[in-house]
Amino acid sequence: MCSDTRVVIASIAAFVTLGGIFATIHGLLFNLPEVSRYGVATVLAGATCTATMLIPWGSHDES
Repeated sequence: MCSDTRVVIASIAAFVTLGGIFATIHGLLFNLPEVSRYGVATVLAGATCTATMLIPWGSHDES
């Protein structure tokens, strides 16, 4: 996968993580356990995707 594409996917995943943080806080403030659970799941998925996309995979030929 192209490096630029991976950066774009990581950026989108970072914003998804921010949305998950907002959902988690919203659920905790207004006592909505379902929203809190989905928010936490979104944070975990977004952070995992962000980290995975930014890790350099494979060997690079250094000339």
